[in-house]
Amino acid sequence: MLSETAAAVGAAGVQPFIIVNALRNVAARSLWREWTVAEAPSEEPAADRMTGASPDLRMYLFGPFTVLGPDGEELTPKSRKSRAILAMLAVAPRGSRSRVWLRDKLWSDRGEDQASASLRQALLDIRKSLGPRAAHVLTADKNTVSLDLAAVAVDALELAARERRGEEGSTEHFLEGIDVRDPEFEDWLALERQSWFARLEEAGFEADLAPRPAPSEARREASQAVPRTSPPAAPQPPQSLLRQEDEGGWRVAMMPPVILGGDPAAAVLQADVQRALRRALVEAGDLRLVDMAPVALGDLGAGLAGGGLLARLPEQVHLSVQVRVLADQSYLRVGIVLQNPADNALVWSDEVIVPRRESIGEASFAMPLIVRATEEATLHFLRRHGTEGAEAEGRIAAAVASMFRLARGDLDRSEEILRRHLDRTPTAQGYAWLAFLNTFRVGQRFNPADAPLIEETQHLARRALGLEPNNALVSALVGHIHSYLFGEFDYAAALFEQSLRVNPAQTLAWDLYAMLHAYAGQPKRALAMARWARHLGAFSPHRYYFETTRAITGNFSGDHQTAIDAGQSALAERPDFNSLLRVLVSSNAHLDRPEEARRFLERLLQVEPNFSVASLRDAGYPGLDTEGGRHFLDGLVKAGVRKH
Repeated sequence: MLSETAAAVGAAGVQPFIIVNALRNVAARSLWREWTVAEAPSEEPAADRMTGASPDLRMYLFGPFTVLGPDGEELTPKSRKSRAILAMLAVAPRGSRSRVWLRDKLWSDRGEDQASASLRQALLDIRKSLGPRAAHVLTADKNTVSLDLAAVAVDALELAARERRGEEGSTEHFLEGIDVRDPEFEDWLALERQSWFARLEEAGFEADLAPRPAPSEARREASQAVPRTSPPAAPQPPQSLLRQEDEGGWRVAMMPPVILGGDPAAAVLQADVQRALRRALVEAGDLRLVDMAPVALGDLGAGLAGGGLLARLPEQVHLSVQVRVLADQSYLRVGIVLQNPADNALVWSDEVIVPRRESIGEASFAMPLIVRATEEATLHFLRRHGTEGAEAEGRIAAAVASMFRLARGDLDRSEEILRRHLDRTPTAQGYAWLAFLNTFRVGQRFNPADAPLIEETQHLARRALGLEPNNALVSALVGHIHSYLFGEFDYAAALFEQSLRVNPAQTLAWDLYAMLHAYAGQPKRALAMARWARHLGAFSPHRYYFETTRAITGNFSGDHQTAIDAGQSALAERPDFNSLLRVLVSSNAHLDRPEEARRFLERLLQVEPNFSVASLRDAGYPGLDTEGGRHFLDGLVKAGVRKH
């Protein structure tokens, strides 16, 4: 599902998740000792460890939409759109959606006032149907509508957990028969059905591959509180991976997780984090994942202590990654550790801690940790092998690293690496990154004749999407091409939505989707998304790029101090990036800082000697005819930029 930020971007100023605490630079020895101290399993029954309270409502999203009270009484609202609101809240991050988001999905053909009145009427209908329970199950303020998921048992969420455990699940359709005649809702429903189908299919596929416990172990397997006592067979990587030496790439072993605390919530959280981390590593482009078989915590600790398990890894594995989860009554703690299998040396580790009341059973708070772990894995290989070695084994990583340096020579080098990669291994990411590279050439006006370049870019994007239509990174890169070069905002938005459903931790998707909102005349939403992308990519080697987006969206939305702060931060890394210099000229002029505006304009004219408002329009810079775009241009003119 999308993170809470996706739901909140409709309300300006709503901040993304609050990471309560992040413990930095944890030493490998102390982290391992702290996490592997043997704990006696609690004798307290699982039910007593939970709240003990039964849910106020049960909601069924598979099959016909239905809401039942604790005694089985029918509480389903009669209005179709009231049912749709409850369904959308039930599958939303933390059960919350902004009023703007709900209005856009259900009353997209009406004006704001009329849509707001219709939403208020629908909420009254829901409260009437739910009766006295509505007061604490459904809450709404001027920006947000929320469903208390702790008080509502939702079959879809339970079904996903059962599928992960390999139990038989429903085959009925998601929101069967719901008929809300609004194209925005229909688009949402189609994507949501596709997402649930893929999610359950993936869970079922993983369950089919997972080793089945013996009947005597079934109770312990379900609770995850007691480790198995029978030693597992030595884990072996898939043979198909071992036969792909000629394809290059770095092998990463996904190690069995460590789960402490004797709480079923820890097992569910671990599965969510592991799935998201696996997806992020695969999307890195050059990492070949080797999934190791599950083993018991006791066996895992003994194996690592003596070098046993890591020593049994195949030689083709170059890095190991492990998820560690600890749950107690107050907090959830998630850590990720990268190690070198050759000597068990720590490569990188970090963790996040969040109060249980703020996690509500989902892994969204761990997104920045997942992003950082993926980046650190790639950086480890780039640092270890150097440029020449990286180009031999990790061609995508080497090309992207060169591309984001942005100089003309660096773009040429990146293109050379990508074309060589495509000659040897035609991959979706290779085509998508090469198409994305061309947007830099167009944006920085490196090519006097853009038409052939844009035509080639369209062809590359089509090839990429044809090869991997469900790859989150590919969808994001192609979405940006259709947004930036062709102004096809509806099509691009659908690609971004798909990307973030597949991988909510895809930082570049959040960043590029923010720019689409700016181009389409929604700068405040754009700025909210840009802030979240910058938060996810805070330690990225390309963080200047995310700061650039924050600067542009800040300028378009009139938040010029944010634009200047972000622009100067990014400019420290890329002093000649013309997109940054343009924003700094405009925002300083709007804040009546003529000397600063003039200084940045002089630097801009050194990079683009013939820069003018007309040249910007001739280059097809998107969004200039929106209110935010006109505001940006007014600042340039105020600073002294020529109109023609």
